[in-house]
Amino acid sequence: MVTTIWDTIVWLVATFSYLGVFLSMVVEGIGLPFPGDVALSFFGYLASRERFDLMQTILFATLGSGVGSMISFTLGKRYGVTLLQRYGKYLLISQQSIEVTTRFSSRYGVLVLLVGRMLPGVRTLSSYVAGIGNLSWPTFLVCSFIGFFIFCGFWTMVGFYLGENWSVVVKTIKEYLVGIASGVILIGVTSLLWRKFRKK
Repeated sequence: MVTTIWDTIVWLVATFSYLGVFLSMVVEGIGLPFPGDVALSFFGYLASRERFDLMQTILFATLGSGVGSMISFTLGKRYGVTLLQRYGKYLLISQQSIEVTTRFSSRYGVLVLLVGRMLPGVRTLSSYVAGIGNLSWPTFLVCSFIGFFIFCGFWTMVGFYLGENWSVVVKTIKEYLVGIASGVILIGVTSLLWRKFRKK
């Protein structure tokens, strides 16, 4: 499956250039299982080889991610948490992740859209949860696009400045971010269980 996804990314970029970057990141923005960070680093590497312009790559990637997040935000607004509970397993989203992200979103609001874009798992859910929480469109758009600009800029520049070594370093950085995300989820789950225990 991973090979198929990667082949699709390469084909999109080779065939459609910047439009391929945009379409790839729409998938990321929707929250489908997709290695967005790895893809961005690959785009950055291509920019370092002068296949792409760095700034244009970041902008097209940000626009694609933003458009994808608008779709998931709309779905969250329209169908509520039932959508994630029913179909989340197909997106590799656990019930615990839904509960924790919802909790953090209600507690920290737009920070989840700004900072959470860097965290695996949280990034996948944040737009849906923002829609479920009835966040206003203007606030969502501003925070979402800023968050994705940071996300896309960071990973694209990783690939750009590391050149042919991009894949090795990306793997290391991802392990740290997954660890951070796991820690956030663990804290959230512990907090939820503690509150339920105290109520009893």
